Amino acid sequence: MNVYKSIIFIILLLFSLDCSRKSNFEKAMEYYTSMKTTQALLLLKNSNVPREIYLEGDIYLRLNDPRSAVKAFDRLIEIDPGWSPKVISVLEEAVDKAIARDMGFTAKLMLEKILEYDPEFELGIRNFFLGDWYFDSREYDRAIDFYESGIEYDSLNLNARFRMAQCYLYEDELLSAYQNLKKGVETHKHWKFKYWLGKVSYTLAKKRFDEGNYSSAELYLAQIISLGIPKVLLDDAYFLLGDIRLGQEKYKEAESCYEKVLLINQFAKPKIVRDAEERLKIVKSMEESS
Repeated sequence: MNVYKSIIFIILLLFSLDCSRKSNFEKAMEYYTSMKTTQALLLLKNSNVPREIYLEGDIYLRLNDPRSAVKAFDRLIEIDPGWSPKVISVLEEAVDKAIARDMGFTAKLMLEKILEYDPEFELGIRNFFLGDWYFDSREYDRAIDFYESGIEYDSLNLNARFRMAQCYLYEDELLSAYQNLKKGVETHKHWKFKYWLGKVSYTLAKKRFDEGNYSSAELYLAQIISLGIPKVLLDDAYFLLGDIRLGQEKYKEAESCYEKVLLINQFAKPKIVRDAEERLKIVKSMEESS
């Protein structure tokens, strides 16, 4: 009989504890809906009940205290990972509000938390926000990752593609920058993509020329000549192409390239003009001796 009484006592005790917890949650909700957030948070402090921890995090979010909010959510997910989808959902809503209010740090903190809770989560256009954040922070490798993911979602985002190309340049990944800019020219036809594609094309052409890879250098030179910009590099491109043709003993083609240099600079005489004139003398001499 005493055993049964003990069992009944334990059941009643557990039931009363559960009721007490529910009451605790309900009281916190009453405080919260009455705008008494301090009392609500004091009541929820150090709770191990999932819905109470969730409410604590939600209150901190609405008070614009993201650090305290994510601490509560971290504790909640550690206790019960099944709450992850609900936490991510409320963080998503908070992120969009933070971005709209130009609260960059708050949005960045919560987006990183979302990815921590679910590494496979699709950020969609929010990738561009994180790309811009890391670009401005000069963390170019991280910016590239988010721009790439964002462009998969929206391939027509001109600013993201251009900034991604700049990231590649800062990281000295010239070939990736070239490919990205070329895609930008095909997609957007915007002058700044053409301008930078021309610059990168010449840099790659010079690099391949110095390596002795003349066929590759020709392809990049053809790109800048086709684009026609930046104009300041057109004479350099023709001069370098002339040197390649001269080395191939294609004297007529070399002569044509050097003459283009003179034509581009017909109203001025920078050093490249004098160099082109010297090359033309060499071409003429080689033609006469061949």
